[in-house]
Amino acid sequence: MIEQISIYTENKKGAMRSLLGTLTEADINVLAFVNNDSAEFGTVRLVVSDTAEALRVLSEKGYLCRSSWVIGVELDDKPGALQSLLAVPEQMNVNVNYMYLGYRRENGMPLILLSCEDVDIVNQRLQAAGYTVY
Repeated sequence: MIEQISIYTENKKGAMRSLLGTLTEADINVLAFVNNDSAEFGTVRLVVSDTAEALRVLSEKGYLCRSSWVIGVELDDKPGALQSLLAVPEQMNVNVNYMYLGYRRENGMPLILLSCEDVDIVNQRLQAAGYTVY
C-alpha cells in the first residue's frame, strides 16, 4: 500500500502554488496528486517522495494534514482495464471512496490510487486476481 497525505487548504488564488513551494523547499517530489475543491476549502491528496518529512514541513507551515493508506494498482493502458479493476471491490461489496491516477516512473505504467474501506483485504484480493499492487 501507499501512504498519501490529505491537506485541507483554503480555496484562494495562489494556495496550491504556496503548498507546493513548501514541498519544493524541503526537496520533496510530488509523485501523484488530486485536488478537490469546494466554495471555501479544498482537499489536496498527494503521494510524495518523503511522507514523514512532508507532514512535518506542512504542519510547521500551518497546514491541516493527515496521512492515510491507499492501494496503488498498476493497470494496462487499454479500454476496459479500469472497469475490470473496479469489479474486484464491487464483488466484495466494498465501496471505492475515490481514486486518482498516477504512473510508475520506473516503467511508465498507469497507477490507479484507490481509497476504500478494508484496504488490506482489498489489496490481498487484487493481488490474488493477478494485479500488480503497491
